[in-house]
Amino acid sequence: MDKLDILNRKEFVDQLIKLVEYISANKSYTCFAINGVWGCGKSFVLDMFENELEGIQSEKTNSEKYFIIRYNSWKYDYYEEPLVAIVASMISTIEEKTNLFPDSRAKSKYLGILKAVGVLLLSVGADAAKAKTGIDFKKAFDVIDIGKTEGTSIYEDEHEYDVYFGFNNVLNKLADLLSDIAENCTIVILVDELDRCLPEYAIKVLERLHHLTENQSNIIAIVSIDKEQLLTSVKQIFGFENPEKYLTKFISFEVKLDCGTVSETLMEKYSDYFTLFDKEIFPFEDPVEECLQAIFKEIDIRTQEQLINKAKLVHKLLYTDKKDYSFMCMEVLLAVMICVYQDDSCFIDTSIEIGFFDEVFMPEGIGSKPAFAEFFKEKFEKLKLERDIDYPNGTDLYRLPERIDLYGAILFTWYWMHKTNNNHIIQYTRNGVYESISKNYEELKKYAEMIKMMS
Repeated sequence: MDKLDILNRKEFVDQLIKLVEYISANKSYTCFAINGVWGCGKSFVLDMFENELEGIQSEKTNSEKYFIIRYNSWKYDYYEEPLVAIVASMISTIEEKTNLFPDSRAKSKYLGILKAVGVLLLSVGADAAKAKTGIDFKKAFDVIDIGKTEGTSIYEDEHEYDVYFGFNNVLNKLADLLSDIAENCTIVILVDELDRCLPEYAIKVLERLHHLTENQSNIIAIVSIDKEQLLTSVKQIFGFENPEKYLTKFISFEVKLDCGTVSETLMEKYSDYFTLFDKEIFPFEDPVEECLQAIFKEIDIRTQEQLINKAKLVHKLLYTDKKDYSFMCMEVLLAVMICVYQDDSCFIDTSIEIGFFDEVFMPEGIGSKPAFAEFFKEKFEKLKLERDIDYPNGTDLYRLPERIDLYGAILFTWYWMHKTNNNHIIQYTRNGVYESISKNYEELKKYAEMIKMMS
């Protein structure tokens, strides 16, 4: 898998694997949910999980232990009937995973049954699955009449059916097929992208899954959901006062997926943006990854990606020369403050007591305290600014230390971008390294204006 795990999801996936292994050992059936807000990376987690699970072999037979059906409900929501897409997903799995069915006769049988069932499902009005099943809807009757595979022929000999074949019989046949497969390996059904489907369709997917798997054994269904969104949909459709009770019909329990903790690999993931900056202009001792991790705290992965894309676009429009890493941190910080917290004037709440910083960052008007406020509070407190008590006009002058410091650069730049109070001034020693950094804040004002327009 070529995707980078920038949210440290490995531990979560390992716990999922352990959970599935326990359930599989007992040949139990369960359906549980991975519950996370939209954009927190549920699909990425399922990708990791599927990749890890595929590598687990049966100790007795040295064959694949799990039959994994990956069903993207949003990708195939043009099928009015979700079962069509589920059948198509099963066909792809059987065709691609040669180790699952070393017996060619069994493989042919399963494919035959699935394609015959697929034809029947299509006959109620969905020829859009032609490309996936490999069967032309116009030739559906030919497949039924002559049977293009051994499995189809056997199935047709046993059941004299036509296009009016009962839907319940189709469900029963699919359930029997799953039961047959589950004799030899654990079936794991992964349902993804339910959040993106229309509410009625999302509910129909859960109902079909329930109908297929109830009273089965050795089947594990894992559904990725945004629970609050799903509960709202259930309430709107059915008018239930307690929609959560309705969901318990389909989902036994849930595993909570939070927004994750950004790892140091984010520099690699967003390398096309970070290469716009030169680390050597000011070789800060502080690790810039730590600063970026703090800024992105509690922000879902999709929002992170959107913010970086905006930052990269605006940067390329405004600047042609390389900037230092403190400039980069300021760009990301401004993008987060403007687009996520709808405020670019401060990121320190009045309740945080750090001397004059309460006034410096103008806390009036801030919507909610950013998740990274405490982090910057601690970093700023460690700067040990030198105070000039003899500065005229009763103004308190605070001078940055001589040593170049990433958070000193951020504090200085932020202060001069938003300075409205002349009672305090943050300055630097002349001819020091901060003199070059002092030019950053004027350029960043233009950047902030463009981000506002894009947000």
